[in-house]
Amino acid sequence: MADEFGSKQNTIDSSKLFNIRVWEGIQYKFAKDLGIAIKVMSEDGKINTPESNFSDFYRLLTSTEEGRKICEVTPDSIEKDVRFVSLYADCVYYCATTYFYGKKFNILVGIRERKYDEKMVKDLSVKAGLDYTELLEAYKTQTVFPEEKITNIADLIVDLFNIVIELSVQEYITHMANKEKEEEIAKMSALMEASIIINSTRNLDQLLKIIMQSAEKVMQAEASSVFLIDSEKNELFFEIATGPKEEEVKKIRLKMGEGIAGWVAYTGESLLVPDVSKDPRFARRVDEQTMFITKSVICVPLKVRNQTIGVVQVLNKIGGGNFSKTEIKFLEALASQAAIAIENANLYEHLEERAEQLNKELKTANLDLGIEKLRIESMVQSMEDAVVAVNKDKKIVMVNRVAERIFSIDGGAAEGKALDDVIMTKDIVDNFTMVLLTKNINKTEVKFQLGNKEHIFAAVIAPIIDEKSEAAGSVAVFRDITEIKELDKMKSEFLNMVSHELRTPLTPIQAYSELMMIRNVDNEKVKKYANIINKETQRLGALIGDLLDLSRIDAGKGLSLTLEPVDMNELMNTVYETFRNASVKHKIILTLPEKSEIIMVDKNKMIQVMTNLLSNALKYSPEGGDIEIRTWTDKEIFYGSVKDSGLGIAVEDLEKIFDKFYRVESEKVKKIGGTGIGLPIVKYILELHNGGVDVKSEMDKGSEFIFHIPIVRPS
Repeated sequence: MADEFGSKQNTIDSSKLFNIRVWEGIQYKFAKDLGIAIKVMSEDGKINTPESNFSDFYRLLTSTEEGRKICEVTPDSIEKDVRFVSLYADCVYYCATTYFYGKKFNILVGIRERKYDEKMVKDLSVKAGLDYTELLEAYKTQTVFPEEKITNIADLIVDLFNIVIELSVQEYITHMANKEKEEEIAKMSALMEASIIINSTRNLDQLLKIIMQSAEKVMQAEASSVFLIDSEKNELFFEIATGPKEEEVKKIRLKMGEGIAGWVAYTGESLLVPDVSKDPRFARRVDEQTMFITKSVICVPLKVRNQTIGVVQVLNKIGGGNFSKTEIKFLEALASQAAIAIENANLYEHLEERAEQLNKELKTANLDLGIEKLRIESMVQSMEDAVVAVNKDKKIVMVNRVAERIFSIDGGAAEGKALDDVIMTKDIVDNFTMVLLTKNINKTEVKFQLGNKEHIFAAVIAPIIDEKSEAAGSVAVFRDITEIKELDKMKSEFLNMVSHELRTPLTPIQAYSELMMIRNVDNEKVKKYANIINKETQRLGALIGDLLDLSRIDAGKGLSLTLEPVDMNELMNTVYETFRNASVKHKIILTLPEKSEIIMVDKNKMIQVMTNLLSNALKYSPEGGDIEIRTWTDKEIFYGSVKDSGLGIAVEDLEKIFDKFYRVESEKVKKIGGTGIGLPIVKYILELHNGGVDVKSEMDKGSEFIFHIPIVRPS
């Protein structure tokens, strides 16, 4: 347990590990029943139990202030490496020691047999201001123990102390582990909520404010803000800010490279500053202008298509704590959601602007039907969106080439015909009618069949207003957002799936930890339960790692490689040993060449590739069978293969299985858990190595995944 918890020693106050109150109750009962004196003190003095001593002699001494001073015990009172120590009067205690997580404890047990010293008692009564006769009688009747007996009792008390404190430490560690998992789930929940919000509104200020409030809530921060880059002036300005100084903050601009936000915008790298007073990059003029006191900052870049457009930052942990490095990952994921919000809002704003621009151009065209009309038609024809214009009688006056294609019409033949004779989609016709009646711009989504698939279009329909403020006609712009909607749907399904996958390992973690806390579990079961908790925690950590990898890829930051010379036979043997006993139903067969290749790869990421492929092979061959691992080389290319005899993959799904979030619709596959992110990460890692992956599969006969990377030998 010490090794397992050792990594947290530096970040957690060790005095919090020990629930000393539990021990104090046991110490009190033990001392009272045996008539023995007991005290526990850590060598650094941070843990110090009140002495449990029920003798009249101790009671009298501690009844006065001077007497209490005489009885005081400090770490300096105890000589190192001595078995018996004299603490007060002529009371000699046996000093036993024990260690927990690098902390030394002195366990004092007394009182050892002694000869009566009436002169000492007389001097003591004068110094403590006590009645000599009463103190002498209490001194004579004080319970004392032979050296051998007090030693045996002390050893028993040390054993009992070890058991009680070990259980207390285990309880604390379990509590901390559960707390960390709860925090991870809270972060995932915040990301899900942000995704839902993005799909529910296009108001940029509202979107960003809600996302920032989510960041403050999860990260327990005092304030947060979003800077955007003014590329013309090479400055940053506050797009949105929360906290008590919101209005003052919005008036401030920073130069690129100025302050922590300017540095992150300039470098495109995330930054955690625990104490801004010690960082020369901090722009103190911002605090001087706003009277806000900045203590600590996390700042991450805001990227759209791998280009930094601004930064997101959170300020000051509530309660005075520090932000952690893991919170950078959460803020980066939230920043990618903010980037999506900005891109979507700009997309719809741009669509509206284009519709309004067409409205103005068509109005001008009604006044001058010559060159102006040809110019507008040329512009509309070159657009990637579909455009349809009608007059006040709903007769078509213009369609561009994209509209001809999606509505399957001939633009020349359609001109002058009634809209409902050419376009058979009732929703579109109804929206044109409403715009002509109300003279208001209408934004909507319409669905209709295009080929053998239903498509979704974002439509903006605007009225053409003449000099008399009447509707002379209307123009509509249609943008195909089918892929965006499908991606939103896949993300929603993915988030639901992730929620399920996160709960799956948490259930046994909670159950077995509660068993260990509530029941008197023997050592064998503790090991068994701890092993289960450890495996489920690793499973949960691997899932969160995949999610964070995917978030970095989506945010355009990507993954980086740490190349080193790796013996590929040794790497494959390592993965084989990990999985060889993973399932009683499966037999894993490893076939390697006699001569191993030593090539430059990222060892951990190649293990991640093999782990994902083997996990899938086990998962998607539920009836068991052989799983074969092979490697070989051919013309300076290293090949690896993982082959199973499981469910197989349908031909129509083969090209999609490496898409993010994609899950095969088969009933057999739906019964098997998964998130659809493992194979995309495998493909991404191999492509980083300038390699790739292929798949061969036949339904109900199994699948074989073959990957390849170029052989780059150490120089």
